[in-house]
Amino acid sequence: MRLRKALALTAVLSAALLAAAAPTAGADIGTGGGARPAPALPSRAKATCGDGKSTAFPIGARIRGGPAVYRTGGGPQTWYLDLTNTTHSVCTAIHPVVVFTDKARALRPAHLRMEFDAPGGTLPVSLERSDRDEIIAVFDGGDAFPGFTVAAGGSLTVKVGLAFAPDAPTGEVVADAALVQRKGDDGDWIGEAGGYRFSVEGPQDPVEAGSLAHTGPRDRAVGAAAGAVAALAVGGGLVIGARRLRVPAR
Repeated sequence: MRLRKALALTAVLSAALLAAAAPTAGADIGTGGGARPAPALPSRAKATCGDGKSTAFPIGARIRGGPAVYRTGGGPQTWYLDLTNTTHSVCTAIHPVVVFTDKARALRPAHLRMEFDAPGGTLPVSLERSDRDEIIAVFDGGDAFPGFTVAAGGSLTVKVGLAFAPDAPTGEVVADAALVQRKGDDGDWIGEAGGYRFSVEGPQDPVEAGSLAHTGPRDRAVGAAAGAVAALAVGGGLVIGARRLRVPAR
């Protein structure tokens, strides 16, 4: 799954909308549907992952454990991104890229606070707005993070903290994740995670006790149209993610 020219990414994903909208087994662990291009990502790191011959994504991914509701002005709430190496070789330099899409397209980077746990401690997520008004969250630790490493046949869970500012717009939000692996002056799109739907509500808005957000295949089956939107969101998001992960020239 070589990451090709970023300018071609959106057109390719638009052509794949019908496939993205159709429910598939194991959709939440991102086994993928064949090779798809994604942006080039120059890097200091030399990365390897799998033999490069398979059309399936080498890293399975799943978003889990997130709340159904986030309160504006509230503290960070936790969810998890599970990564599973399906190959017989170590996978290095893995950077998740999460794309947030709200129905009103009113979210801005200043409305979110986001961080993730890495071997070196808790690091910030870089936030940027795409030209489709999505919020792009790149797990780069402010350009200081070399990426996650997952052993051959192993798994890794990334703890994520997310909060919304007091003035954040309310409404439904969908989060989709793609996994990008830096590889010299290029890179690979090596995994994706199913949509995580939640709502942003004001401090006094009612919420059903014990409710958890739905993730995984059942959401793909219920929300075919949402799956199509998610595919476009990830397409735009990876273009911006490519810029965020570039290493400044020295």
